Amino acid sequence: MFNALENQILEALGKAGIKAQAWSGKPEELFDKPRYTPAVKVLIENASFEPISSYSFYVDYSFSVLLFFKSLREEGQGAYPLITNIINTLVKQTQYNAMPVKIELLAHESGDFIYRISFKANGRYVVPEAEEPLTTQIKMEEV
Repeated sequence: MFNALENQILEALGKAGIKAQAWSGKPEELFDKPRYTPAVKVLIENASFEPISSYSFYVDYSFSVLLFFKSLREEGQGAYPLITNIINTLVKQTQYNAMPVKIELLAHESGDFIYRISFKANGRYVVPEAEEPLTTQIKMEEV
């Protein structure tokens, strides 16, 4: 479920020429400055479920895209075309109805900028049918 959303986000950004990575590390490593910029990290934040039937749910997701950007002129405006490209790509190319919610500058220091682009997405999740448990036949041998 989360993997499907994450993979679609990464695939859509990759097709647009934006190399992104999913973040699943330690919390304190989330804002570590990447070696190369611009860099993009995708973070699935939460999901809320509304039942449709006993095995089917309507799901609202929240996720963020963190854009790490370095400007030699110490101006963050150079990231604006990248932010626009990220939003356009995710709104058009995922089947989870991604909608931008908020853009914020999280940090800036000596030409390094971190922008957070928050999204809401929704979709449907159907719990896969469980395979039948293996049954063991016990055979009694006559002695």
